[in-house]
Amino acid sequence: MEVETEMCLEGLQRCIQRDFTERVLVSYALLDSARPVGSKVVCEVDLCRREDELACDNTVEFAVQIVAEHDSKCFIKCRDEKTVDTIVAKAEDREYITDLSDSSQQQADTGGESESDKEAYDLLKENLSCHLRNSNGTLEISTIDNKSLNESACKIFREYSEDGKSFKIFILEDIITLTPSVNVGTASYASLESILLNLNSDSVEEKILKSVNLFLEDKNRDPHALEFMKSVGMPLSCQENGSSLHIRHPNVVPMIGMLKNSEYMFLLFPKAPYTLEDILHFSPGALKNDWLVRFVAYQILSALAYIHNKGIAHGNLNPSNVLLTDTYWCCLGGCGEHFIQNAGDNLEKTNPSSAFPYKRNICTETCPCQTLFAELKLSSSINWESDFKRWWEGKLSNFEYLLTLNRLAGRRWGDRTFYTVMPWVIDFTVKPDVMSEVGWRDLKKSKWHLAKGDEQLDFTYSSSEIPHHVSDECLSELAVCSYKARRLPLSVLRRTVRSVYEPNEYPANMQRLYQWTPDECIPEFYNDPRVFYSIHAGMSDLAVPSWAVNPEEFISLHREALESDRVSMNLHHWIDLTFGYKLSGEAAIAAKNVTLSTSAPTLPRSMGRRQLFTRPHPMRKCVSKRVQDSWKGSTDFECQVLEYTNESMSRTIFHSVLDPENVSCDRNLHSKRDIPSMSASLEEMENLSLFTESSRHLSPCYRPVLATSLNNIANLQNLLELKSQKRVAKVITSTFSESSCEGLNKFLDCLETFEDGRDRNFQDFLLWQNKFSGLNSSSETLAADIFAVGCIIAELHLHRPLFDPVSLAAYIKDGILPELIKRLPPFLCRLVELTLHRDWRRRPSAKALMESPYFPSTVRSAYLFLAPLYLMGSRSSRLQYAAKLAREGALVLMGYLAAEMCATSCLPLILAPESDFDVEAAVQLLKDFLRSLKPQAAKSLLLPSIQKILQVDISGRVQNLLT
Repeated sequence: MEVETEMCLEGLQRCIQRDFTERVLVSYALLDSARPVGSKVVCEVDLCRREDELACDNTVEFAVQIVAEHDSKCFIKCRDEKTVDTIVAKAEDREYITDLSDSSQQQADTGGESESDKEAYDLLKENLSCHLRNSNGTLEISTIDNKSLNESACKIFREYSEDGKSFKIFILEDIITLTPSVNVGTASYASLESILLNLNSDSVEEKILKSVNLFLEDKNRDPHALEFMKSVGMPLSCQENGSSLHIRHPNVVPMIGMLKNSEYMFLLFPKAPYTLEDILHFSPGALKNDWLVRFVAYQILSALAYIHNKGIAHGNLNPSNVLLTDTYWCCLGGCGEHFIQNAGDNLEKTNPSSAFPYKRNICTETCPCQTLFAELKLSSSINWESDFKRWWEGKLSNFEYLLTLNRLAGRRWGDRTFYTVMPWVIDFTVKPDVMSEVGWRDLKKSKWHLAKGDEQLDFTYSSSEIPHHVSDECLSELAVCSYKARRLPLSVLRRTVRSVYEPNEYPANMQRLYQWTPDECIPEFYNDPRVFYSIHAGMSDLAVPSWAVNPEEFISLHREALESDRVSMNLHHWIDLTFGYKLSGEAAIAAKNVTLSTSAPTLPRSMGRRQLFTRPHPMRKCVSKRVQDSWKGSTDFECQVLEYTNESMSRTIFHSVLDPENVSCDRNLHSKRDIPSMSASLEEMENLSLFTESSRHLSPCYRPVLATSLNNIANLQNLLELKSQKRVAKVITSTFSESSCEGLNKFLDCLETFEDGRDRNFQDFLLWQNKFSGLNSSSETLAADIFAVGCIIAELHLHRPLFDPVSLAAYIKDGILPELIKRLPPFLCRLVELTLHRDWRRRPSAKALMESPYFPSTVRSAYLFLAPLYLMGSRSSRLQYAAKLAREGALVLMGYLAAEMCATSCLPLILAPESDFDVEAAVQLLKDFLRSLKPQAAKSLLLPSIQKILQVDISGRVQNLLT
């Protein structure tokens, strides 16, 4: 991808609304770190809204990634390291390709067209073409494939900035390969609306789906349909004798649009309701059984097998990049971004003059957030142990450490339903004074506890059907919108707070706001005075306490209170209540902090109370001398460490094994009378060491250190050479001869299961290992993805990450696997060990893993049945496909487990049939599911769908068909 442009949430919203109007609202940022800046956001737009009406219920969510665009003509410079430079460009009225090699530079400057230009352009159109639709017709952008450019020119794309020093890598071929059909155009609301209204009717994928339907009827041998069936693992007896075909694999996130202005390119993606990380953190019970876990893992491997076959590595495979639907269909996102970033970071270290800023800018120069976030000392990636140590030593502020905990807990910056939470630290009755007991909030009790009181909480716990003290989130959407009422759009306030806007009903001052709500605080009250100033007519500014002159002074005093010694020595109690061990068990009951779950544990969730710690959080051991100066601009806190803690001890605490004999102490400082305090400090340090060791899972690792990590560009070149070899060996890719391909019967044979009722044992594993011993990873970069798959499979079974930075370092150095792996069944343990092999050449390929006995045939059958349903085709085409297979007995052949999995994806299609043919197909599906499902599953899955059918106007037609 191109260079990402980091902005604050408000900067991203301004950037988007400038072109797409205020109809498009930025919901929240998708951040990789605790820093509140990024380039990816989730947006929402009401497609049926008119200017003079309230928002209706046709709200669509989608994801946007913003990348910098230096040239208004949107040119891409394709640089061959050895021979030529080639530009593929689109101007306002035409498209062209120009050879900029030394031999033809002069000719290009004069506008002439050489034979080599024409030949290269013809090759572009002939080989790897990607049809991009826009208002002016069809634009073909293709990579280059001729003998002189085979090795690198069609893979590494660099665009130089005007200063000639920075550049970016843009792997165009990968985009074309993974998303061959994408809407392009000028950034405008009309373009966006057109894309979103036709989101599930992509003409290319609709054509593939219709071709699959014809293929099942033995009426068509369309190569795109056959290529698709082959990509999802259906064995076809087809010949390789043609040119390249590009399709989107159903487990790769589709790019639905590329809209640009003179400064930025907006990449649009569909919004997934969950990630695998969400499921593991908030609802692990949603992966109800071992079969469903294997089904998810199989989908990940299918996507990897496809992109690896194209010579493309994912580069950053982890649970947060695995997107899931309500029906547990997976899509991989973020392919290649992490690898390019690492390459850029390495270039900057080795050759600063030619490095590019993969993520540039915090925001625009005029954005107020430049000053709000400029002093944050948070890294661009999460390393909890490092951040905790810095906070404990006083090198990281309370505010910054709380941002880290929020990110680890899954809270999203800007998401009103799951907002970043901060503690209230004062009650606003008097000006905060560290020398006084008055006016400070009790951090040993939650805000809910303080607002409701012991008596009410005890009554709620004893009288409720499900015992609990807290019935709501610690920071509700209602509270967030009330806090930010002066800055949020009125449409949001009407939808969230009250449908009739009444400005006088919102709290008018900070003391009233604090007393009104049982909810905790938001970050803006510690760093952003703008939250006090109203943008709405009729709503006054939020008044500050009498001891502050204006919002700016209040923010300064409030932040100073947060960073004070008094708060620093009690903040760990609030952390225990909000993120720690007092969220569960006897500790939660004693603290009156038992939370009522808002949904069944078997339902997937994208938010919730994640318990980060199982041990009491340590108290901060450093207290600041000049808090205000330190958070305003100094590079480090000036800290005085408690008397018994010297620098040597502080370092020792964070060793995995604490050896008191090796702790050096200054004998002049510690006399005999200090022995009791020294003993207490050693005990406290041991507890601290145990705490950090038990919390290392908060920094999970899924990627090994590549042997060529010191030269990532060389590693990238190796991968690109592999891509070239694959293209040459396969004559780009395969096509299919009509005479040798099978249709419906072959498909049904693949769906039929032959389970013998026994568990797979070690003997089955050995047979598989011998059979696929030659199908190992072909490059270190692809093998790194296999390593990540092994980590994910282990985590799905263990409900805990397999590696943290310490255990991964031990494995890389000494080959010692974590003890946690021994909790896996022996056969699965051995399979995971193969994927983690220290010699990357011995790790099995994704294709080989798909054939392992770990996956029962029912998983493969369900996957083959469902894959075409997740093409971006029309509801009618998908319904006809499912009904056609069901009519031929596919559901019965697959077995009840696979049929139950398919039901969750098929039944939504029958609720709104578009024609009599669709009604007939819907009835066919219902009948076949009744035959293939067990009674309990049929009752729980089919009955709700039948009830919904009877409530719509097609019920009469359905009833006639049923009778």
